[in-house]
Amino acid sequence: ETLRLDTKVNAAARGTQLFNGCLALMEKYDIIGDVRGGHGLMTGVEIVSDAANKTPMDTVVMKQIHKAVYDAGVMVRLGGNNILMSPPLIITEGEVDHVLGALDAGLGSV
Repeated sequence: ETLRLDTKVNAAARGTQLFNGCLALMEKYDIIGDVRGGHGLMTGVEIVSDAANKTPMDTVVMKQIHKAVYDAGVMVRLGGNNILMSPPLIITEGEVDHVLGALDAGLGSV
């Protein structure tokens, strides 16, 4: 008998892992203004140049972060000054760790 992944259960667990990991990155980096998500796998990370005023990060820096995350092996989308992620429902715990590591590398590059 073939075991089938319960994608709903997996997406909930991995979405929580991704969201909490992004919240941990927010503690580490002042340039993260907000983390949105926590309900399933879709997660957004707002990048700001001034945390107090929530000033959106400029396009040049956003592209630098995007490239550094990509160079670390993860594809994310940019939406203005937001990093947008919607990984597949079958993503594994290790793959989420890889995404978080790549985000850490990208944010640390600027």
